[in-house]
Amino acid sequence: MARRTSSGRLDDGVELPWWVSVVFAAIIYIFLNWIFPSLAGSNVFLKNLAAAAQASAGLLALLFLVLAGLSLLLEYRRRRLLDLQVSLATIRALPRRRFEQFVAEAFHGQGYAVSERDSAAPDRGVDLVLTRGNEKVLVQCRRWRSETIDIAPVRQLYDVMVSEQASGCTLLASGAYSNDALRFAAGKPIRLIGGQALEKMLRGVKRAAGAADTAHAPESSLS
Repeated sequence: MARRTSSGRLDDGVELPWWVSVVFAAIIYIFLNWIFPSLAGSNVFLKNLAAAAQASAGLLALLFLVLAGLSLLLEYRRRRLLDLQVSLATIRALPRRRFEQFVAEAFHGQGYAVSERDSAAPDRGVDLVLTRGNEKVLVQCRRWRSETIDIAPVRQLYDVMVSEQASGCTLLASGAYSNDALRFAAGKPIRLIGGQALEKMLRGVKRAAGAADTAHAPESSLS
């Protein structure tokens, strides 16, 4: 089993909504500065520990505020990506990393928490992992220029899903799927998104982002 890196834990923190990090910063600062010292009483050890905690309260709170800022920056970059014209031609022209960011934003809009797989991990082609409640879905993002995707990558992703005991898997490609691939996926927790369906999926996220921006925009005052 691959060991979780500190970089992965930092990514998890950045993936949190920005306001969650702000709330954590406030809770930590208040607890370490006032609540914990009041609980120490006359115990010398606890009083010394509380003094050390007070000294580090500001730094710990600042760390969470930095995470909040990074979360906002990440969200801004994702929204900028969605401003691009979404079409099969532009999808195929996107760099792999940017295509994965598009897909991640689309699944964020469906209520999933999205984590990226370390490129060095032995995941055999899994790019994203979606979680929602007890649900775990493995996602492979591919932009094959060929018009038809055969059964091989579908079977491979399904085997990874079974070995990791995930609840489902999703394969995204800009082309169409062969009849063999579709027959193999039938009746299994495999979702195949390709061609026009992929274009529609990303356009739907773009429209949702635009509607959200409009809803949060300040109303102009009439003179």
